[in-house]
Amino acid sequence: RERGRRRGARGDGQGVPQAAEEQRPAPGEGRAASPADPASLPVKILVLGDKAVGKTALIRQLVRDEFTSRYKSTTGVDFALKEIDVDGQTVRLQLWDVAGAETTLGSIAKVYYRDTFGVLLVYDVTRPTTFDTVTAWKREIDDKVALSNDEPVPVVLLGNKCDIETATADTAELDRFCGQWGFVAWFDVSAKTGFNIAEAARCLVQKITSYPDLFEARYKQNAAFRPALAFAEDDQVGSCY
Repeated sequence: RERGRRRGARGDGQGVPQAAEEQRPAPGEGRAASPADPASLPVKILVLGDKAVGKTALIRQLVRDEFTSRYKSTTGVDFALKEIDVDGQTVRLQLWDVAGAETTLGSIAKVYYRDTFGVLLVYDVTRPTTFDTVTAWKREIDDKVALSNDEPVPVVLLGNKCDIETATADTAELDRFCGQWGFVAWFDVSAKTGFNIAEAARCLVQKITSYPDLFEARYKQNAAFRPALAFAEDDQVGSCY
């Protein structure tokens, strides 16, 4: 059964265009990155949502192209870096996995939102209560952070576990919902199979890079560090993903 087509708030049902291939210059060749170039600094993306909806597993699938039901719940903040090609341009994503199983509405300090370029907001399609809190999460995001051009931080809504046969999505209703609440788009995704995760990330980055002035404003604030997201293979926390 074909399911989970990406649909945006416009309701066009079209997939995100594939990035064009490019010939990258050899090391030391080509132009230097400018402050307005998205390749010149990491693009901070928060991955948010209720506990046990699969935030860590989604990041792992995007970064490592792998899935496991055995992992340690996130405590504090973990990070992962992922390069993604969008419209012939390489963008370095800095994915923030905040507070894991301790994540609740209102519990994330404002400092964690600082310098955020975009948000992947995750719910579990098999647990309706996790969708019920989506609007509260969106309000919290809008209250705690905005882009440097005063636009709302772009948010893409992800319905995880679409690989489960009992999961269904009312596409027309989700189109309406996203338009009403200002989401860039929504996607059915699966941390288990990898379905639509890269497409969702690419969609978010396309929206972010449509504001080139953001990179000029943030360039001087950039702190150089390369954190890594650590996963434990031996600690059984549950089968959520």
